[in-house]
Amino acid sequence: MPGTSRPVLAVLGARGFIGSRAAEAARRLPGWSVRPITRELADVRDVSALDAALAGVSAVVHAASHVGSDPELHRLVNVEGTANVAAAAAASGARVVYLSTAAVSGRGPFHHLDEADAPLAPSSPLSASRAAAERLVLDAGGLVVRPHLVLGAGDRWVGPGIAALTAAVGGLVDGGRAVHSVIEAGTLGGLLVELATGPRPEHSVFHAAHRDPVPVRALVDALWPGRSAPPSVSMAQARAAVAGSPGLERALALLAVDHDFSTERVRAESSAPLDRPFALPASAVEWYQRL
Repeated sequence: MPGTSRPVLAVLGARGFIGSRAAEAARRLPGWSVRPITRELADVRDVSALDAALAGVSAVVHAASHVGSDPELHRLVNVEGTANVAAAAAASGARVVYLSTAAVSGRGPFHHLDEADAPLAPSSPLSASRAAAERLVLDAGGLVVRPHLVLGAGDRWVGPGIAALTAAVGGLVDGGRAVHSVIEAGTLGGLLVELATGPRPEHSVFHAAHRDPVPVRALVDALWPGRSAPPSVSMAQARAAVAGSPGLERALALLAVDHDFSTERVRAESSAPLDRPFALPASAVEWYQRL
């Protein structure tokens, strides 16, 4: 019957680590229909397919990004692809929520860094492309969400990175005292959906993490409970151990330094359970145990 159709939320990147969680959260959302969009259905580089996929939607969670090392794909997918998303969403009058990364602010140390004070200082071509995508979304009236470390089953970056760095340097730098803003993947997916479908928030850029940053040592205990604590190594020892290995050098610069981002804004403007201490579901712990 006319007037009874439900608004539609499109989720781009619906098979990805975080996009799949957003699609799952959207399916539980009362009063809305979800349209999961995978690359096979509509690649963000394909304007015609994307226009068709986003026709008639009311909101878009944009979680489709290239996170590999190819600079050309950074440009084509992350920048030009996001421009295509913004244009297609605008044609439908849809709000866009873009999943970005706190890495657009570069490397720390950061201590309770507020969004208003966060620099745009990406330290890699990938992060630079995400910063450019942010600008496109914000200029089109959309919202940007910046997680730092995202953990959960399917994680191919954070947990493996901690494990590889710990093995390479023979322990935890300074006993794992560096603190990080973290969020569980399912919680992040739900937050993206809420910002896309709820009342328009006052702000447009949000850090996404639990209120209290977590020391690396506590992350290791959460990911691999029951394992003996790795020994403490100095930063000098760690730098010597990873010298000449760019990937491990980047991991050391990230994980051994405080990256604490303020979440007062997102906690005030969403109902996500970010005041609670960070915790992993059993399925995620099982995932990390297999690493």
